[in-house]
Amino acid sequence: MKNSEIADIVERSVDFLERTGADKLAQHYLSFAMASFARGSEEQLANYMLRYDVQPQKPLLELAHLVVAAEVGSVRFKLDPYSNLVGRIDPETRSYPNIDLTDFDFNAKISRRHARLYSMDGRNFWIEDLGSFNGTSLNGVRITPRQPHPLHDGDIIIFGTTEVTFICLEELATAE
Repeated sequence: MKNSEIADIVERSVDFLERTGADKLAQHYLSFAMASFARGSEEQLANYMLRYDVQPQKPLLELAHLVVAAEVGSVRFKLDPYSNLVGRIDPETRSYPNIDLTDFDFNAKISRRHARLYSMDGRNFWIEDLGSFNGTSLNGVRITPRQPHPLHDGDIIIFGTTEVTFICLEELATAE
């Protein structure tokens, strides 16, 4: 799809949201579009970006990671800038999380759909336990299921008994 076609879709969506009185939702949609699928359409959408004070963003896909300290070394999982399901693979139930910790879960304490790490803007990440049986801890404190908690660079997360470190190098990205 060409940038002009993408820009047209975004324009129509923002116009519709404005007509229905959902200006705040229009702003969030425009921010999401510019950070993901509408990159390269900045020129065509300049008036909307100015109206809602939306700045073009660099994707942080390669800058946010979960790091698992394994016996052989550390393993990094790149985080999708919007949503990541953490759990273990189970072909019988067709559970295929994008952060698969099966190889690090020696005591089978991680649920198939254990937790979700997500971001609304591709920069600020949150964690939410999905009602897992063995729970999730953030910096030594067990978090309440289905209650989002903000993540910061260097936070220690324990899924069941598997420890990982959240790394977000946003400061390096904004310095470039």
